Amino acid sequence: MNLGCSKNQVDLENLIGLSLNEGFEIAQEPDESDAMVINTCGFIEPAVSEAVETILEMAKYKNETRKLIVSGCMSERYKDEILNEIPEIDFVTGVGKLEEILNFLKNKRIKPHERNYQRFLLTSPYFAYVKISEGCNNRCSYCTIPSIRGNLQSRQKKDILNEVKILIERGIKEIILISQDTTKYGMDIYKKPALIELLRDICDLPGEFYIRLLYLNPDGVEEKLVDFVKNESKMINYFEIPVQHISDDILKKMNRKSDSKKIFDVFGYIRKHIPDAILRTTFIVGFPGETEDDFNKIQKFMEQFKPDFAGFFPFYKEDGVKASKMNVQIPKSVTRSRISKLQKLQKKITSCRIKEFKKQEITCFVDKTNEDFEFILEGRALFQAPEIDGKAYFIEGVANKGFGPYKCKIKRFVYPDIYCKIIDSE
Repeated sequence: MNLGCSKNQVDLENLIGLSLNEGFEIAQEPDESDAMVINTCGFIEPAVSEAVETILEMAKYKNETRKLIVSGCMSERYKDEILNEIPEIDFVTGVGKLEEILNFLKNKRIKPHERNYQRFLLTSPYFAYVKISEGCNNRCSYCTIPSIRGNLQSRQKKDILNEVKILIERGIKEIILISQDTTKYGMDIYKKPALIELLRDICDLPGEFYIRLLYLNPDGVEEKLVDFVKNESKMINYFEIPVQHISDDILKKMNRKSDSKKIFDVFGYIRKHIPDAILRTTFIVGFPGETEDDFNKIQKFMEQFKPDFAGFFPFYKEDGVKASKMNVQIPKSVTRSRISKLQKLQKKITSCRIKEFKKQEITCFVDKTNEDFEFILEGRALFQAPEIDGKAYFIEGVANKGFGPYKCKIKRFVYPDIYCKIIDSE
């Protein structure tokens, strides 16, 4: 069971692939298993609470032979506390230590270089995440990631290309590159940013597929990257750029590498040179010391650049981070009120953009196929990233050529989802 982000999901997919390679079978239900693995998230307080609740729920299925195993970010962060407080757990391991789980289950050491396995994809059949690096060299004052996942560790380009090639051969149509800080790919092993070089080599691979970039910190988004995305047909014009704030005072307290000028320059360049690009961002609201003026700067930024999608997260006082010790903590009621205002503004902005999409054909994928629409199909438009930008529901037409892509028309919009007609069936 996976909890948390897409990076966590890739870890679990690799674990399942390794397990199958070692002769294990995958059970569909807890009471059918010999071992239950919960891959946890520990980034912020709600994620930790969800992980604990899930572990306790799975503990109900424990018996004399069925093992309960916990891995991932929360166990990396709170290993000793977990073992002390939840004695039902049989084994705990952290991030990037898949072999330890298999060693525990098989009671023998399994050497990574002796394996020849493929990931067991948990995504819809047409897309897959590809993790290009682990960890982060940034030290944002609110973030626990470096203490959990360590410093930046880029993968060798040849390994990434080999994985992408295999995924394309398996029929994947959308490759989604992820990391903690995607724009910094290669800085550790090549001593320079190597993302564009990696993208160029992926684009040169044979086959019909798309490439989407996630987790682009604004300080690493340069004009040449935007131009590359614009000019390469396999690149999706989608930029997920988490700015976290726009007030220079708050950005400095956050220890962010970008100031407001850099953020304005990045968003302005994208809007000017790729007018139809999709922009997604995130903001942390209620950071210590956030004044009404600081908050108003977020609203003005949104009104100017109109991000197509955005997430708004309250500041959480996390153990071991500098921001938790800062003075002038913002009352939760104030933070909730500010987030509500931003969500209403974002809903208006997104709704206006969808109205523009209704005037044109859009590209979509479906999760399942059928020919008579006995049930409503779900899927996703190319301008929607998985899990975060809503879904596409197909209420007219026929999905009879696999998972897509299909040309569609939006018939109606119920925030954040779209309802479409498939118009190019075979």
